[in-house]
Amino acid sequence: MPTITITLDDLNQLSGADFTLNELKEHLPMIGSCWESEVGNEFVLELFPNRPDMLSLEGLARAFSSFMNIKTGLRKYIAKDSKFEINVDPKVKKIRPYIVSCVVKNVEFNDRLIRSIMQLQEKLHMTHCRKRRKCAIGVYDLDQIKFPLKYTTKSKNTKFIPLDENKEFTFENTLKKTQKGKDYAGILENLKEYPCLIDSKNKILSLIPILNSNNTKITENTQNILIEATATDEKTALQALNIIATSFADHYSDLYKVKINYGNKKITTPNLEVSKIKVKLEYINKLLGMNFSKEEIKILLNKMGLGISKKSIANELEVLIPCYRTDIMHSMDVVEDIAIAYRYNNFESEPPEIATIGEENPLEVFTRNVRHLMIGQGLQEVVTFILSNKEKLFKKLNSNEEKLAEIENPKTREYCVVRNKLLPSLLEVLSNNTHNEYPQNIFEIGDIIELDSKEETMSKTVRKLAVCLSHKDTNFSEIKGILESLFLNLGLSKYSIKQLERTHYIPGRSAKLEINGKVIGEFGEIHPQVLNNWNIEMPVSSLEINFSELFKILNKD
Repeated sequence: MPTITITLDDLNQLSGADFTLNELKEHLPMIGSCWESEVGNEFVLELFPNRPDMLSLEGLARAFSSFMNIKTGLRKYIAKDSKFEINVDPKVKKIRPYIVSCVVKNVEFNDRLIRSIMQLQEKLHMTHCRKRRKCAIGVYDLDQIKFPLKYTTKSKNTKFIPLDENKEFTFENTLKKTQKGKDYAGILENLKEYPCLIDSKNKILSLIPILNSNNTKITENTQNILIEATATDEKTALQALNIIATSFADHYSDLYKVKINYGNKKITTPNLEVSKIKVKLEYINKLLGMNFSKEEIKILLNKMGLGISKKSIANELEVLIPCYRTDIMHSMDVVEDIAIAYRYNNFESEPPEIATIGEENPLEVFTRNVRHLMIGQGLQEVVTFILSNKEKLFKKLNSNEEKLAEIENPKTREYCVVRNKLLPSLLEVLSNNTHNEYPQNIFEIGDIIELDSKEETMSKTVRKLAVCLSHKDTNFSEIKGILESLFLNLGLSKYSIKQLERTHYIPGRSAKLEINGKVIGEFGEIHPQVLNNWNIEMPVSSLEINFSELFKILNKD
């Protein structure tokens, strides 16, 4: 989890109180943080990733002052209209299609604020923005920029002066010779032109998503700034922009809107409007085992920086959510905030009405043991999301679509179904790491959802084991050896391997695994077309086994 460094004086000044370190140690963990260490009046907090708004001094002070009943209630922010515009070139559509922006004026920069914003930008990049792959944020000195701006692409030989450098670099050399370039070059791998932001005087403002120009560097003399966020997912960019913009607004700076022109489509950002979720009073009390009144819930919500609309009726509350709270997506999240505000230690514990003996699930014990066996074979474990999409599960795998468990109201197209196999998840990991050295030999033991072939509304959770070996010499024999070694260690000798044809395997280089006449897995060499779909240039051999079925077979024996 991410950590942030804060000084006691800074937090007290922004929160409007006079806390001691001991008081912070006692109360800060209650709102989703872990006290790491302190030196003098400076302390380090580890924060849960579901609250990116608390990754800065400003956001933390805002949340903590509400929680401690100092400045409670919903906070609203306003961005004024302006004539600032950014024109988007269609060339960026296949690379990094979205850009959002905000102008901030009357900023009183000092060393503390600069460090706070830099820390927020860095932590957002590492967490919410998925190491800049999903979103990247740029902050510029507005007075060094001439509008309108253009978000476009330029050749690798385009020159500019990167941040903290004193001479010109080409885009290509920026990736090779600067530290940020080396860290994030993989994002721009295989591109003929690189995305960038330029002003109306054709001055390069940044090589996106790597590094800003030194000409627009923020200093203590800066009074007005431009914030932009480019992304592969527009919602992520809007959320990141709101978090940074509201941090400046908490210092009494003025926010201004920027018009984004996508040709026929035009949007204005930031969107600082309050969102709403309806939650039934009965639902809240049932989940928490309490009997809160509407007024009591209002007080608790105010402690978390939320509000209640006047349109709320007796048995249903319309909860108001500030623009920076990206973590509240469902009524359950509202209930969680109420529980946090009430404080978990105030809930009375109730022993279950049945006598039970606690023990670890045998399947989990087996899973852990197999993990150790796979690591012993030189494989690295990965953990991926159980949610996916049909393009990854079928189109990129060159296979026909099957019925899946689908999300009824998905928040993003990237995660709209529950996976029915592990292989695409591992191929995605390999696809995201083509810039790292080989061999890349990985495995995952994870859950998938299978629908009943007769009754598609019925489903069951199945645990699977998948392995992918990626290097220039990997082949059918090598992946078969991984399987045989695993079974040898498990003491399983009665199994058969038979020929199998699948569209995602090279013809004649794949097989199915049978035990007691039942197919429980398959393995082989991945077809070059599938590798091309995932932009993987190195050969890959894979294995996928029904881990739940293997566990049952071993327990029967």
